[in-house]
Amino acid sequence: MNRVSLLYPAEYAEERDKAGVDRSFYMQLGLERLIRIPVKGTLPWIDQHEQFAQLFTSNTEVIQYRLDVVEDLLKNPGLVDVLIQALPQIETIAALRADKSRASDVISCLYSIADIELYTNCVDLLHKALSEAEVSSQGLKALFEILDEVQHSGEYQNLKESSRRLMDKMRGIKSVTIGVNLNAQLHAVEAGVVSVNSEYFRSGDIIDRILRLDRTDDGFRCLTPLIPYGASRGDHKDTAFNSAILNALDIIFSSAVRNWRPLIRRYLAQNTDYLVSLAKEIRLLLGAVELARRMRALGMPMCKPEVCPMEEKALSLRSFYNPHIAVSLGESRADEMVFNNLDFDSEGMIYVLTGANRGGKTAVTYGVGIIQALFQLGFYVPARSARLSPVDNIFVHFPSTGESIGKGRLGEECDNLRQIAARVSEYSMVLMDEALSSTSAVEAVFIASEVLLGLSSIGVRGIFSTHLHDLAQRVDELNRHSANKAKIDNLVAEVEPDTTNRTFKILRAKPDGLSYARSIAEQYGITLDQILQARRQQRAGR
Repeated sequence: MNRVSLLYPAEYAEERDKAGVDRSFYMQLGLERLIRIPVKGTLPWIDQHEQFAQLFTSNTEVIQYRLDVVEDLLKNPGLVDVLIQALPQIETIAALRADKSRASDVISCLYSIADIELYTNCVDLLHKALSEAEVSSQGLKALFEILDEVQHSGEYQNLKESSRRLMDKMRGIKSVTIGVNLNAQLHAVEAGVVSVNSEYFRSGDIIDRILRLDRTDDGFRCLTPLIPYGASRGDHKDTAFNSAILNALDIIFSSAVRNWRPLIRRYLAQNTDYLVSLAKEIRLLLGAVELARRMRALGMPMCKPEVCPMEEKALSLRSFYNPHIAVSLGESRADEMVFNNLDFDSEGMIYVLTGANRGGKTAVTYGVGIIQALFQLGFYVPARSARLSPVDNIFVHFPSTGESIGKGRLGEECDNLRQIAARVSEYSMVLMDEALSSTSAVEAVFIASEVLLGLSSIGVRGIFSTHLHDLAQRVDELNRHSANKAKIDNLVAEVEPDTTNRTFKILRAKPDGLSYARSIAEQYGITLDQILQARRQQRAGR
């Protein structure tokens, strides 16, 4: 059976499972808090997200392929419900395969039959849902074609019917009758299963007989329970007794199992792997659908981005926002959300973002990174519209929370920036928030200028969010450097004129480094004019 993927076109199968690639931005941007899966998984929560991080792709055709699947799912909520229902069953198949290798022949056979039941149930569910849905994506169409071929195969129908009959037979076993031969001293000398029954035996307790008003003996009344099955269970006698019963059932059903098991194993090996391999992909797609639905339920826009070639280095966002902020505001405060626009173009591929503290700089920096990462996972993005080119990686430098031994905080920051600069390419994105805040302004501006010139010479895209207004004033000077491949430009977190009120709007403009400081001084009455005026009034009042 050919493998089908909901995340990769057939011609890009070699891109799958790129484990070990550094995708640390996934956790640094908080994507594990945004992407929620509406089905409990067999993997620990953190392991699921580590798998998701490795599904980040720079291939435009792969991104488009995924976006088309997500679009189909958002248009067909019934199909999403079926995926939510089928996913645990698909993962149970894998779990049963792991368990049955340690079981007896009969139990192993039962596991295999359960595999078939789960598999056929999933095939029937998904086939019906896809046949009723209106889908246009290559991924879902390819899945339907395989399911339709399976559904109409004689082997599938025969196996489905055979497994049903054999499972009914196995499930019909309710009890066994045990015979024990005794010697003259009433010691057991021989024991065995006399019959396998489709009824449970009944208690031989006198109260039970009175309540049943049943005085007949049909062979299913127990005279007294056998040890170890009395008041206490779970000791070594219990284990030994169960082992003996299972061994007897193995012998009784060996002929049926002998004929059935090879058929099951061959079919499962050849025909079900394609479905089991979809589990991780379905999880990611359900996460994409859940995020889009959750943001829209909060009144926030989510759009299908236009996919542009990597060489274009496009990033054009209209009314974008940071989804972490949307979640923190909630539906009741959705009208407080501030939306921004942003473009990377020939006049600005690296932005120095300055402005008031808590004016939105960090939210915007994180927001751009989140949008780029979601886009390259194949998700809808938090904006009204978006044109995006993929990057080969996202490098994040956010404030250090401590000091490395022997380096200090500044040394740690510089070392991290050096590692980023050594690993980026002209198709990378670099996001830096309040870098170099642990040193003096003079030192910070010098180091930051060198870093920006280096990144500009390589040609990366990025944002340097900073409190260093002197750095922003040097942008024109930095752009005169002859080696620059990516122009540097300014962004400013706006403050209402003549106030200290933050608008959280980000403007593409040259900053006035003293405007916010002047507003603060005026608010508290400590400009030179205000101090002298207050002094004159004080003297006049004497």
